[in-house]
Amino acid sequence: MNQYTLFSTVRKHAGLALAITGITIFAIAPKASASNCNAETPISAHYKISKYAVDSAPKKFSHMVLWRRANTVAEQYPERKITELWERNHSKSIKLNRYFDEYERGIEYAPSEIREVKTNDDWSMKNQLIDNSLLAKMSLSKQSGSGCEREELYTLKDQHQTITLTWLPEYRLVKSYQRNANNMVSNWTLSKKSTDIKTIDRFFDTHLSYQTTDYADIGDNESDPFLRKMINLGFVEHGGSGMYDAQGHEMGGDHHH
Repeated sequence: MNQYTLFSTVRKHAGLALAITGITIFAIAPKASASNCNAETPISAHYKISKYAVDSAPKKFSHMVLWRRANTVAEQYPERKITELWERNHSKSIKLNRYFDEYERGIEYAPSEIREVKTNDDWSMKNQLIDNSLLAKMSLSKQSGSGCEREELYTLKDQHQTITLTWLPEYRLVKSYQRNANNMVSNWTLSKKSTDIKTIDRFFDTHLSYQTTDYADIGDNESDPFLRKMINLGFVEHGGSGMYDAQGHEMGGDHHH
């Protein structure tokens, strides 16, 4: 068996009661300012994905939901009923839980069992769907909007590819991404995002409650019908993705399957 390898916070402001000479005055705290949104803000982002030939139109779409909270990021693939949850600790070691949502089960991979997510660039790819090195190579051509909804338009064109990226810098989040290479177009579009912390916490807490099996122990548990089925279906194999690193190499994950 081959080793598997890899792809507004709600703030409640209460009135502040100040007692002055027996009179109670209520001062309402101001609403959260735009500066309160940042790369650490818990968020869910829904993407519509297509891949098609340059001279044609997309015939089918897939979807992925990116979930972020603290040092944890999850990539949820609704059509395949799979969620990959990545966690980075203080030593920057990264572990993966791959959940099979239909079965409420998962496989847990230790940092030593994940070959392709080792560097800050690898983590940025997981955390924001585009690695920092590629972003640094792109040219900023336009800015619009303000505050949390400020947008930046980036482009990159060389002999191998043309990339256009609409970026939400306050959240460090992709709004749209299109790559044209080898007569094929990869297109990602943000269809919805949310910073509702209750929804985000519920998503992570639900998945973390699923029963998991250590990857290293799979060989000793092949009598488990669930694990045997996952092995036979090839779900512990390496998958491709639709996003690319700074060198134009396809990153790990399963974004277009």
